[in-house]
Amino acid sequence: MLGVLAMALGYAAEAVPRASKPDVKAAIVATIEGQLVAFRQGDIAKAYSFAAAPWRAQKTIQEFGFIVQAGYPEIWANTRAEFGIVREVGARAYVTVQVSSEMGRASFDFTLAKEKTDWRILGVERHEQKKSGKA
Repeated sequence: MLGVLAMALGYAAEAVPRASKPDVKAAIVATIEGQLVAFRQGDIAKAYSFAAAPWRAQKTIQEFGFIVQAGYPEIWANTRAEFGIVREVGARAYVTVQVSSEMGRASFDFTLAKEKTDWRILGVERHEQKKSGKA
């Protein structure tokens, strides 16, 4: 019985996101920042290259661009980003990113997946309502 409990506790501990080590955090932040910079430069193909394989298998570059422009305008027209704590569980990582643009600021929860040796963006969800940034 104790062996089963120890295994269950070990599994539960592994399933809880933990703060990433500095080198992993740097790689994850670099992936997101790389995509944001590509959007700033108007390089949709490069921005698309940071998306995870399941995303690229389901959406064309044109669909990807339309989705981001229409649904994530702060990301599309971003001017800078601030990163929260990067947490990971196995081959998944999670981070909240505060994105600023001419329209204001908004927070997004990014989910990344480890693909071979690189981290790729698997999903983005608005964390809170859009803030205008104006007094």
